[in-house]
Amino acid sequence: MKRWLKYIAAALVALLLLVIYRAWTPDIPHEVLVAKYATGASDFLDLPSGARAHFRMRGNFEGRTLVLLHGSNASLHTWEAWVGALESDYFIVTVDLPGHGLTGETPSNDYTYKGMVAFVDEFVSALNLNHFVLGGNSMGGGVTLAYALKHENKLDGLVLVNAAGTAPPKNTRVKINRPVAFDLAGHWYSDWILQNITPRSIVEEGLKKSFTDDTNVTDRKIDLYWELARHPGNRKATGKRFAWYREGHSSLDIGSITLPSLILWGEGDQLIPVETGIVMREKLVNSELVVYPDVGHLPMEEIPAISATTVRNFLAKLDTRPDSALPLGEDTN
Repeated sequence: MKRWLKYIAAALVALLLLVIYRAWTPDIPHEVLVAKYATGASDFLDLPSGARAHFRMRGNFEGRTLVLLHGSNASLHTWEAWVGALESDYFIVTVDLPGHGLTGETPSNDYTYKGMVAFVDEFVSALNLNHFVLGGNSMGGGVTLAYALKHENKLDGLVLVNAAGTAPPKNTRVKINRPVAFDLAGHWYSDWILQNITPRSIVEEGLKKSFTDDTNVTDRKIDLYWELARHPGNRKATGKRFAWYREGHSSLDIGSITLPSLILWGEGDQLIPVETGIVMREKLVNSELVVYPDVGHLPMEEIPAISATTVRNFLAKLDTRPDSALPLGEDTN
């Protein structure tokens, strides 16, 4: 009997090792990912802190500057359609935030809003950017709000796309249904697994929950998110970031922000419900809210032309008002 138990135990261990071997998804070397995804206008900037930022600058250098920050586990590629729609009139800068894309982990290892704000300010200062409009989606929206709280004097306006930074109210119409990876990341008992075993299917599941229309979730898009997540250091940074989220520090006191602010929201968002945008609109005294029916968490990818037109109209209002501190819609005369 003992002999059979040993055989069964050995078989189970062998099976477990086989499963781990088949599921193992190691990091992809930086150089390999750069060759594939640092294309076109991509460039790298070494910052005084030791971080190396992957970014793109395109558009009309004489136009108003728009700096865009992506969401959690995304990259600057999320803004490509907006860049195409707006670059004829505006100068657009996109960047991979710390622990994301080709920027990867940073020497500070600080992936909280504080660390992200420090990185963004170091980045825009290195590029000599001032009096720009800052925009962000999801996590990037939270970073945008946190940046405005500390550096409002450097900004002319905000564009907040399904933004984090404000706690969702209870009993929302669309029930919060975050991807499995969001629930797993940030725990001591699961981070090691996620840092070494990241199935492509878990990325696909997360993307499908971000869109209302699954046709947006193409094989190419899944591979982009899946492969950049495996940039050295990114999965470790994700664990640190989500551990911080669970400490409850990601909700900001934004009532003091007076900048002209455009709030965009997909009504079908399962990650950050539209009611959050309504609360944000109430707290930001100089803001307007535009809600898109049948759209999810990523309007800039799901309805790029429509959402970019909304942004263009907002920026045009800023361009016609010499004092950007005036409330939206107020006559300058």
